[in-house]
Amino acid sequence: MAEGARYAAAVLAAGQSRRFGPADKLAASFRGQRLGELACQTLAGLDFAQRWVIAARADHPCAPGWEGAGFTLSVNANAASGMGSSVALAARLALEAQADGLLIALADMPLVPADHFRALIARAAALGPAAIVASSANGLRLPPALFGRDHLPALAALTGDAGARALLHQAEPIICAPELLIDIDDEQALSQAASMADRG
Repeated sequence: MAEGARYAAAVLAAGQSRRFGPADKLAASFRGQRLGELACQTLAGLDFAQRWVIAARADHPCAPGWEGAGFTLSVNANAASGMGSSVALAARLALEAQADGLLIALADMPLVPADHFRALIARAAALGPAAIVASSANGLRLPPALFGRDHLPALAALTGDAGARALLHQAEPIICAPELLIDIDDEQALSQAASMADRG
């Protein structure tokens, strides 16, 4: 890893999927695979000291795939309270592991390429413990994002549904093509993402 930094990675997969309907969107088929497994598969090829998936339950259909990609499943008992609780749990795990920083990615963003994750890691390593780097498209700062260890206590204290939004406003942006940062919220977005992936 760049400059010897020991980063942890957390993929957030504890959302309620309300806009997707009664089905679990992460278990939905996406180009012959489960949607929720793809981010972990991409990250499996990168060097992290620790890897976790934050999920709402241990028996999630994607659990075998996550574990096969080298991720440990950590159950967020407070998942219904919002994304902040999942970010906080990931940050606490990173603090316990004495990681130099934490990459936070979303399980419903299947198209983020490995090269973009590498760019986030490289820039965070250059900035050091105070780093906050986030994906950027159309002027917005979005996940995936990487937080240096100086910010882990603040992340560990998060609650509610805002997640790390306030810290993201301070992030150094790393540009990514907007179509690769698509967030699958409903079946229309799933179809759109599949079409983009088919076009390469």
